Amino acid sequence: MGTRRFKGLYLQATGDPCCFSFVTYTPQTKEQMVACGDLDASDEYFNPVIFDFLLFASEAALGAPSGDSFPIKYDDVSIITSRKRGSGIQHEYLIRLSDQDWNDSKQSAIDQLQDVLMSEQWNGARLTDSRD
Repeated sequence: MGTRRFKGLYLQATGDPCCFSFVTYTPQTKEQMVACGDLDASDEYFNPVIFDFLLFASEAALGAPSGDSFPIKYDDVSIITSRKRGSGIQHEYLIRLSDQDWNDSKQSAIDQLQDVLMSEQWNGARLTDSRD
């Protein structure tokens, strides 16, 4: 098997069907991006953790091809809290999905995601084969 596309990212269920534990590398905050000139103070800031979560959930966990439309969108996701992991290169985030504008396709995606995350073959980063 080749190199994992999402090396160092981990996703786990929490017991609440709309909350997830997500580990990713520390992204730049708005303040960091403004300070280094990557973002103007008046520009809209989009949290890269949310994008990481959406990509990882759809592509790594559910196996959707890159670019496929995932019914859960940026505005459906919020970060409740975070903490550093280990040396601080990675952070763990408690992700919560909003129930506003919920529909059958979002529910189906979350049901599928929960099934994967609760599977004995899910190791936090990918589905493993019994031969792994």
